[in-house]
Amino acid sequence: MMKRIRKTSIALNVFFALFSITIFSQALAVAGQAPPSPAACASLASLSLPNTTITAAQSVAAGAFTPPRGAGGGNADAYKNLPAFCRVAATVKPTSDSNIKMEVWMPATGWKGTFQGNGSAGIGGSMPYGDLAASLRAGYATAGSDTGHEGDSSYALSHPEQVIDFGDRSGHEVPVKAKAIIAAYYGNGPQFSFINGCGGGAQTAQLAAQKYPNDYDAIAITGWSDKTHHIFHQMWMWDATHKDEASYIPAEKFTMLNKAVIQACDALDGVNDGVLEDPRACKFDPEQIQCAAGANGANCLTAPQVQAVRKIYAGPRDPLTFRQIFPGPQPGSELTWYRFVNGQRPFDLSADFFKYFVFKDANWDHIKRPVNFHSDVALSDRPENLVANAANPDIRQFIARGGKLLMWEGWSDTSIPPDAAIDYYGSVVSTAGARSAKDSVRLFMVPGKIHCGFEGSHGTFDVGAELKKWVDTGKAPDRIIISGVAEGNVARTRPLCPYPQVATYTGNGNTNDAASFTCNTPK
Repeated sequence: MMKRIRKTSIALNVFFALFSITIFSQALAVAGQAPPSPAACASLASLSLPNTTITAAQSVAAGAFTPPRGAGGGNADAYKNLPAFCRVAATVKPTSDSNIKMEVWMPATGWKGTFQGNGSAGIGGSMPYGDLAASLRAGYATAGSDTGHEGDSSYALSHPEQVIDFGDRSGHEVPVKAKAIIAAYYGNGPQFSFINGCGGGAQTAQLAAQKYPNDYDAIAITGWSDKTHHIFHQMWMWDATHKDEASYIPAEKFTMLNKAVIQACDALDGVNDGVLEDPRACKFDPEQIQCAAGANGANCLTAPQVQAVRKIYAGPRDPLTFRQIFPGPQPGSELTWYRFVNGQRPFDLSADFFKYFVFKDANWDHIKRPVNFHSDVALSDRPENLVANAANPDIRQFIARGGKLLMWEGWSDTSIPPDAAIDYYGSVVSTAGARSAKDSVRLFMVPGKIHCGFEGSHGTFDVGAELKKWVDTGKAPDRIIISGVAEGNVARTRPLCPYPQVATYTGNGNTNDAASFTCNTPK
């Protein structure tokens, strides 16, 4: 009798142990934390997906990833702190002429149940390894592609389907295929999906909100993309400083110019901190630092240079109709102007797009055939090129399914000046209606921020965390706290305010404390 009781007790203990393990494993799976085995990663090589060939599926040990040589991955040391992950490479061919190469990276342990998509910078043509690494470090499963081509845009001359892949299809194929791969690896798909795109990546993010509303639960955009027009801004800066030898401005003069702008306008927001909270309030005229007649020094601008600076601020205009083609950069952005005016040729992105998309001439030369800011706008806006824009303000389907759009634009962005994003935001609100937009769309202007990332601003914030909180609570952020860290400690916090509001110092308290600022609409 005692033996039977003992056996029954052992059996019950085993049952409850196995039951507990099963429940615990299921709980981990629901939380996205179940650690798959290396074999589970390798088995993905046989996964069957539409129009897709899995070319590699391998477990990568912690700190062991090295980006392929010449693939634009940067310094290999930058990847030494990556956790162990499953790396899946695939080629997607939605058409017979397509060749979209993509990768999916999935944490071996500690997955947060989140998927982050990534676009490719600029004109595409390379895998965004740096962005994939950042997403992986955050505990996200992540994916990116080369947008359907490698290198420059010469493919555009003879591969129209690949042009569509670059501007449209690759950005949709990646999240669809990535979610299927993630589900196969973990046993369940992501609970939350988002993309945070800048520049070329912004193009991908914009298109998702406009055309593929089910790809992501939330979308963040910075460096708003409108390639057929912002290429004219980048070329305009080159023309302004290369009209003749006298109009050229050496790089060191932009540092001097920026110091003059900050000195003239920094105090307008009530705080002298080297950052313009709202640069539109700055009415600086470069004539204030014009050299004396006949002089030319490091601390002043000649008369032709003054005219060049004025032209850059004004932005590109049609010389016949005076229509604004694209906005110019705001005061305070001058430190990055040199990228567009120095060197032997115009900025690579604009030169590449003009050569292969606008003029469709591999031999085009900007000296022999300068850009015409009247007739060439129509060439740039031909239907086959508009795929590179994603400028449709109608995102009502995305809003209707509960999607959230966060635009966070840098006031000091020179690559793609911020007023284009402000205009787009206004169009979205007008199209969707103020009530719908209030809960689903927010624009935050970031003082001092240059282009992608947080360089030049007061600090950083966790974009993914802000998006997830918004989706989970349904409450749009009424302010975002940005934190600046020095020597491992938070040295400054500031509020970012929903546009058109601006952070305003109350006049009391520590100016490095966000609590000393309120959000107010400029008068």
